[in-house]
Amino acid sequence: MDLKVLSWNVEHFTGAGTGSRRDLVARVAEYVAGEAPDIFAIMEVESGRVFSEFVTRMPGYVFAITEGPQTQETLIGIRHGITAFMTQKNEFKRNNPGLRPGALVTVTAPDGSHLPILFNHLKSLPSPEGFGLRDAMFEKAFGLKRTLDGVSEGLGQEVRFILAGDLNTMGMTLKDSDQDITEAEEIARLDRRFRRYGMVRLPKTHDTTFSNGSTSSYAPADLDHVFATETLTFVDQGQGAKVHVGGWAVEPEDASRDDWIARFSDHAPLMFTVTGL
Repeated sequence: MDLKVLSWNVEHFTGAGTGSRRDLVARVAEYVAGEAPDIFAIMEVESGRVFSEFVTRMPGYVFAITEGPQTQETLIGIRHGITAFMTQKNEFKRNNPGLRPGALVTVTAPDGSHLPILFNHLKSLPSPEGFGLRDAMFEKAFGLKRTLDGVSEGLGQEVRFILAGDLNTMGMTLKDSDQDITEAEEIARLDRRFRRYGMVRLPKTHDTTFSNGSTSSYAPADLDHVFATETLTFVDQGQGAKVHVGGWAVEPEDASRDDWIARFSDHAPLMFTVTGL
């Protein structure tokens, strides 16, 4: 069994708006349907209207959505025929009502084994507070991995786990200090930490996943990632990449990239396919 997964932060996704934001739900649903994922996660959903419209527009899927006092939710779609369920993981909120919970989708493979996929939208900003909260949320992911390891070993099954989403790896900026942590340093540190848990960051087809457009003062950044246990195998997306970065990242020039960002989102969708389940 192969399993195609899509993870995408759709900027301030309310399902309402004018101009380039008009009919955004229809465009996003059409894009997702065109990619035909078995499971997908849409992050930064800010209205129940989005959930309702997806249910109507994509009848071939079962839907779930996180809930709580936070303003942004994660919408999960599971294609009919896939045996899976979602569990909301509130520990990622760190007792902070504004932080977003995780969405853990547990897939049952044909042989009865399980593949847990955790979708996360972690705390943004390079401030010490943002970095610290993000770091604490990663610790919760490692704690979940340890728990899943124990369950899998108790059942005599292979340990498998995927973490995907907008992980907001922005580094940390300290005022009046030369001890800043760059975006690249934060990612490299995460690589080392995940490796201790038998997980690796999957290489992508594009080196950045966020862009606010060619005229923006914000530089493109590598914010969205997929980490997976080394025991899993993935379809090659070309030149050794395991994650396809779509959307604006595949547009050939600034004008078409800017147009895509205006019509969809500043984040590019990530797609990957797990094989041999």
